[in-house]
Amino acid sequence: MALQLSREQGITLRGSAEIVAEFFSFGINSILYQRGIYPSETFTRVQKYGLTLLVTTDLELIKYLNNVVEQLKGI
Repeated sequence: MALQLSREQGITLRGSAEIVAEFFSFGINSILYQRGIYPSETFTRVQKYGLTLLVTTDLELIKYLNNVVEQLKGI
C-alpha cells in the first residue's frame, strides 16, 4: 500500500530540489570528515536513510553550509 501511495503523490520539482540539497549537504559533511579538513571531534553521528552519517557540530561551518544549500534550492 505504501508503494502505491508514493506513486500517486509523485515528486515535485521543489521536493526533488530539497532532496538533492539535503544529499549534497550530507556529502559535503562526509568529505570534510573523511579528508580530515575539520577535526573528527567536531562531527556527530546521525541516522538518515537507514545509514549512520557524520555531520559537523561547528556552528560557523553549519551556518556556511546552510547558506550554500539554500542557494542550491533556489536554482
